[in-house]
Amino acid sequence: MKADTARIAAIARRWPDDLRLVLLHGPDGAASRDHADALARQFADAGNPMAVETLHGASLAADPQALVAAAGAMSMFGDRTLVRVEGLDDNGLDAVEALLAGPPGNPVVALAGSLKKGSKLQALADRSPAIAALISYEPSARDAGRLASDIGAELGLRPTRDAAMLLFEAAGGDRMVMRRELEKLGLYLDATPDRPRPLEADAVAALAAGAGDADQFGLAGAIAGGHVDQAADLLARLTPGLGIVALRAVERRMMLLLSLRSAVDGGAAPRAVVEAARPPIFWKEKDAMVAELGAWTTPALAAALADLLGAERGIKARGSLGETLAHATLLDLVRRAAVARRRAGSA
Repeated sequence: MKADTARIAAIARRWPDDLRLVLLHGPDGAASRDHADALARQFADAGNPMAVETLHGASLAADPQALVAAAGAMSMFGDRTLVRVEGLDDNGLDAVEALLAGPPGNPVVALAGSLKKGSKLQALADRSPAIAALISYEPSARDAGRLASDIGAELGLRPTRDAAMLLFEAAGGDRMVMRRELEKLGLYLDATPDRPRPLEADAVAALAAGAGDADQFGLAGAIAGGHVDQAADLLARLTPGLGIVALRAVERRMMLLLSLRSAVDGGAAPRAVVEAARPPIFWKEKDAMVAELGAWTTPALAAALADLLGAERGIKARGSLGETLAHATLLDLVRRAAVARRRAGSA
């Protein structure tokens, strides 16, 4: 059956006896992976190195009974094992049907990515009471407060609106990156679920990666603002493997600018547009956003977004240049922004 995040959180606390499978799918793979990790934590046991068994969707397509065998296996340590399936798709439908037809056994969590329209696997999951299926969509800035609050609550943190927005921007909206930063902030503030602490924007700016005043709240602001040296420095210090996260952070910035630029094209002043923005723009970023609105035109923003999406698709393709492609795209954008900023300043 279809599930929401509250249902998945409840399953993460205690797996129901009548639930056979949790299916996590949708375009936000980071959210699906974070939910899967949360579900796995209840099975974590230092004394049982086999507490989680991982299978791959491609192998289940070739051998559907492998999932039934893993779910029915007895642990030598006497506890239940969590079966985790990576990359499940419609080719694994027979394996899931066999699992549901078999006797109760070990719980299964499957990550499926974005399923195609008309997916038989999704249809089965949505109607079966033995399956909890959660679809995760790419978050927007409007989701910042909810994401930060949901994750923060697990760690004993109560983020303010400004703290949530700053953290969301610094993490590029990536749920797993947000969790890592919140875990660090929770340790710093000595917070626990039993002893919660408020989380202010100042603490995020001081400790969260890419969120400090010195980098103007992260790479996205440096790129959009045309600050070439700053962007190059941040890219050089970017954690390996976060190329797509960086692209998406800049993409969100460009999407916000594009949504605001329509009002400027209609005759409104950039300052008035920024002040009236909903959800509100973080106060320390307002001046930068005003300058960016004055520099970027609607066609330029549309072209930038096309380049960002093209770079992400390129990174995901086999044999791509990976991080190099992300860096090249972002450096090209910041140079274009710098030219636009100079033109706006001389107009």
